[in-house]
Amino acid sequence: MLTEEFKQKVLEDLNTQKYSVFETKELTATFKAEVRAWLKSEGIYLFDFYRHRRNKTRYFIAFQEAEIPEKRFRIYSENQNFIGKFLPFACAMLILLLTVIFMQYGFSSLPERGAIRSLMNASVIILIPFFIGMLLEYLASVNEPNLSFWRASLGAVVGTLLILVVSIFVLREGVICLVMLGPLAFAALFAGCGVMQLICAYFWKPSNKIYSLSILPLLLYLVLPDFSKHEYGQTQREMIIHASPEQVFKAINQIGPIHADEVPNNFIFKMGFPKPIFGMTEQRAEGLVRTIQWERGVQFEERVKAIHPPYLLSWDYQFNPNSFPKGSLDDHVEVGGQYFDLLKTDYQLAKIDAQTTKLVLTIDYRVSTEFNWYSKLWINYILGEFSDVVMTIHKNRLE
Repeated sequence: MLTEEFKQKVLEDLNTQKYSVFETKELTATFKAEVRAWLKSEGIYLFDFYRHRRNKTRYFIAFQEAEIPEKRFRIYSENQNFIGKFLPFACAMLILLLTVIFMQYGFSSLPERGAIRSLMNASVIILIPFFIGMLLEYLASVNEPNLSFWRASLGAVVGTLLILVVSIFVLREGVICLVMLGPLAFAALFAGCGVMQLICAYFWKPSNKIYSLSILPLLLYLVLPDFSKHEYGQTQREMIIHASPEQVFKAINQIGPIHADEVPNNFIFKMGFPKPIFGMTEQRAEGLVRTIQWERGVQFEERVKAIHPPYLLSWDYQFNPNSFPKGSLDDHVEVGGQYFDLLKTDYQLAKIDAQTTKLVLTIDYRVSTEFNWYSKLWINYILGEFSDVVMTIHKNRLE
């Protein structure tokens, strides 16, 4: 019940400074409704409720143009019930899910569109997590908008877990893709949460119309052109091996079977990449050919293009439809596929002394996505780690 003293103070404050401060333990929906009805009876309509950012018992009634010196944020007009609060959010999330499914399967009959873009485009990898972050933050801010790093972080974590669950059980994505795309999705989710915090606290008056943002990724996917392009990069790793160049050169050509205990533990194998199990260089009619085998039935050939014993061995790659059996790698990271390819690799050996050699492994590659700047970070890491694994096998055998 509004007291006469409270009413008089609020009216005087609004007339003199365009806002009024009051203290209460909890600003209930009933109290706000009474204040709104009373002020409307006084001919006052364009005002909002605010709360102090740190003092949770201090509130403000202020005109929209009021300049309040204390830090505060707007309080949403009315609390919604459970259905009114979650139903629009659930519908928006369903639209985003259907958008992703449509992007993956909707253009299957249009190779020039669907096969090229699929799920490896910015609309899915960046925009959809960004908008999920916005919607999660809006849901959290329905009653109390605020700028909070920790709430944005929590929203990003929840969104990332949600994306992982959908990717595993609905889209059937592999672990490799999930690990590689997880950090980018988290960053996009966090950015979406932060943007929505700013919107709710300073710019927009709350409205369920915000949930219409869920249709934007599909519209942008349909309207925007394919931004993927070919980019080329190179990784290089070196290692000192205590053996002569002749011994090292022989070892890298006659690898033979690789036992499990010879392969160093490495995070790339925990991600799901198969381990090497065999390698051998042999002379054929067409020239020297290196046969390489990995776990899960992966097998391909490397055509030697330059050889200068014991200081240089260079080759390119020969892949065929059976090189990577289904399930051996994620579709989006298949070597020689539309998103990634190995072009040329070479070993360079430098003699340090009679029993010491510097072995340098250089790999040239091609990447073709709409976010090559991010893809190259992972490619450089994975190829670098794989190079270390291979050279460590040679080093341990020779030493």
